[in-house]
Amino acid sequence: MAHITLNGNKKEISEGTTLEALLGQMELPRFYVVEKNLEIIYKENYSSTILSDGDILEIAAFCGGG
Repeated sequence: MAHITLNGNKKEISEGTTLEALLGQMELPRFYVVEKNLEIIYKENYSSTILSDGDILEIAAFCGGG
């Protein structure tokens, strides 16, 4: 098992989990951005991004205002 931090909360995941697999388990808004260890991850890299013990992920959603 690997331990990551997701939006400030500790989470345990299986070793070798990809970012795409993790996001697939979540209910996310239509538009969002993912940051891993202070680096933006582009959508085309989600399937090749393997999460490791100690990784810090931030997922931020875009919303309009007025």
